[in-house]
Amino acid sequence: MRFPGLFVTGTDTDAGKTFVAAVILQTLVAEGIRVGVSKPVASGLLPGGRSDAQTLWEAAGRPRTLSAVGPQSFALPLAPHHAARAEGRMVDETLLREGVLAWCATSEVVIVEGAGGLFSPLSERLLNADLAADLGLPLIVVDSGRLGCVGRVLATCYAAAARGLEIAAVVLSQIDADGLSDQDIPTAPRRIARDGADEIARHLPRIAVAVLPHAATVTEPPLDWLRLARG
Repeated sequence: MRFPGLFVTGTDTDAGKTFVAAVILQTLVAEGIRVGVSKPVASGLLPGGRSDAQTLWEAAGRPRTLSAVGPQSFALPLAPHHAARAEGRMVDETLLREGVLAWCATSEVVIVEGAGGLFSPLSERLLNADLAADLGLPLIVVDSGRLGCVGRVLATCYAAAARGLEIAAVVLSQIDADGLSDQDIPTAPRRIARDGADEIARHLPRIAVAVLPHAATVTEPPLDWLRLARG
């Protein structure tokens, strides 16, 4: 089943996926688009802590319910199926898919955020890449924009292409803030991200590549998320 949407994935865990997904959602909502949003499974949720699902839900304007956004969550900061096992539970593989599809009836675009990197496990059998392929969604590949981003992104994109997955865009989400006096030096975080984006674009000339500066709400250059979601 092909429907307008994007699967936001990372080169690794803590790559900045949630920041990018939230920016996509906020942008689409501001354009008057009815959005659906799903974090099919999450782990590492501390009591009283803010979850990725909550961040996404609020960015989308609180559609439906928080539990509809994040139907499966586990406490320990482990791969979801290991975190589930520690609680005497299992990841519901059917719900991974059905929880996303439930948004189609009420949404023009559905944004899905995976857990960990593209080839990180979601369950005993399924990887993020498997779910993205099953849903038929193009990928937004996110990296933190730190040193090494070129190698991480290229490895992820080449592996994705080998699996037959479509890559809509690459976003380097600048995790580290720039200092007041280091923005023009080669080792400044924004400079590393921008230089990395230029290098990635040379190797992936058919894929949109952008930087999301630290704490920004728009990528550089701006991306047309609706067009990318429609394929």
